[in-house]
Amino acid sequence: MIDSSFKKANILIVDDQEPNVEILLDLLDMQGYSNVLSTTDPREVLSLYRSFEPDLILLDLAMPHLTGFEVMEQLKSFLGENTFLPILILTADITKESKIKALSGGASDFLTKPFDLLEVGLRIRNLLFSSYLQQQLVDQNRLLDEKVSERTRELMLRNIELNLAKDKAEASDRLKTSFINNISHEIRTPLNGILGFGQILADHDLEEEEKNRYLFILNESSERLINTVTNFLEISMITSGNQEFEKRDFLPETILSDVAKHFQPACNNKKLKLIIEQSANLQEILIHTDRELLFKIFRHLMDNALKFTASGSIIVGCKRKGNDFVFSVQDTGKGISKEGISLIFNSFSQEDNSYTRGYEGCGLGLSIASGLVDLLGGSIWVESTVGVGSTFFFTIPIHEGQNHSNTELLHSEKDGSVKTILVAEDDEINFLFINILLRSDTIRILHARDGKEAIDLCRKNPHISAALIDLKMPFVDGFEASRQIKVIDSSIPVLAITAYTTVEDKQRAIEAGCDEFITKPVNKEQLMEKLAKYGIVIAGKSKN
Repeated sequence: MIDSSFKKANILIVDDQEPNVEILLDLLDMQGYSNVLSTTDPREVLSLYRSFEPDLILLDLAMPHLTGFEVMEQLKSFLGENTFLPILILTADITKESKIKALSGGASDFLTKPFDLLEVGLRIRNLLFSSYLQQQLVDQNRLLDEKVSERTRELMLRNIELNLAKDKAEASDRLKTSFINNISHEIRTPLNGILGFGQILADHDLEEEEKNRYLFILNESSERLINTVTNFLEISMITSGNQEFEKRDFLPETILSDVAKHFQPACNNKKLKLIIEQSANLQEILIHTDRELLFKIFRHLMDNALKFTASGSIIVGCKRKGNDFVFSVQDTGKGISKEGISLIFNSFSQEDNSYTRGYEGCGLGLSIASGLVDLLGGSIWVESTVGVGSTFFFTIPIHEGQNHSNTELLHSEKDGSVKTILVAEDDEINFLFINILLRSDTIRILHARDGKEAIDLCRKNPHISAALIDLKMPFVDGFEASRQIKVIDSSIPVLAITAYTTVEDKQRAIEAGCDEFITKPVNKEQLMEKLAKYGIVIAGKSKN
């Protein structure tokens, strides 16, 4: 098989004597070599090499214009030192000096004229075989070099990946340590305030002014602890994919109004100016999204702005861009560095995670806001200049084609008539708290200590305006109680008040007939807003 491939080799004959050329051509033809080219002018060798690319050259030494030695010098300069080209010298020069010079100059073999044709044929075959072996060696070396280079690249990439993984693990470890220290601080600090001032308030000798001040501190600590726990629950719901949402149509100005109403007192406390900016062309365009989650996004962005803004203003904006609403919260706070911007939406991250930072919080607010925006089909980003302030932007898709009359309407009733509210709660402390919140000259409270009693009270009192039902109660749970109450009177608004927080629990409550789902600990403002939706306004506090 190798011999047959040799017969296809390109062979170039260079001899100024035509008879010598004819003899060699006949020999090669007789031995089956099919690709043979010849020239009697040594000046053509380089051009023939470029076009013909011979695998072997049969070369005479004594020629006009250029000697065989000069031809070999040209080829060596053209090909370079590392290129193997077999050259068989066929010459009448029998001197030892010429043989040595030829072999030193690049010749592979040397025969003197007159030569034996059989010997010439064998030497041609041997030189082609040497060339074949040389080419095999070159190919193997090239393949080996490629494999070594490829393996080297793989090792380099692997090394880079390992270094990145190492850096990531170290960063994760630092973040974990920082987070554990931070969350320990964020839980223990308000707990210290709650437990400490709770003990102090047990002292009966306290002045009224002191008592009020300590109650304020206790409430502040409780609120801080609740926010920490709530943030953990929210980020857990988002990352696990269990965050439920219900999209409805409403006007953007209503959510901006809620933001202004909720955060104006906090801005006043810090002497910050709160500005609401809304484009004039949004009067008839509705947002189709989850109103509660949208407010949560604003809550986290506003909390962030309030936390990092010592003076100046906070501007809440809304405008239309293409098929999106673009909401923004702009502050005149400390600003965020370029490095901080790349991390600002990561969980448990704040630009300053050191022990000496001057801000409370576990670094989840912006991560929660980002997760909720993504859940609602929008995008969020921040633009900031250190020392000037930051502006957080997020988008929510526009839902057009409906008018103002299709938006949610909150109904309130202020005619002074007494409203009857059923409170089904087996825990006396929780009932006492709800009872205090609802205490009013216009409210009558019915207390049921289990689900069965709640059902019985509904049957006996046909004019109940609303039912506040704890879902976990003895005998008959809140799910079944709600279901039975709706059978008795489907017009009674049922508000589930529970420590349950999962999507499944909320869905079960809705399926059982609950109109609202309020998680414990109960927020007073939230409860009042929910009741106001059904025409129940707590006004005119009773003196009893």
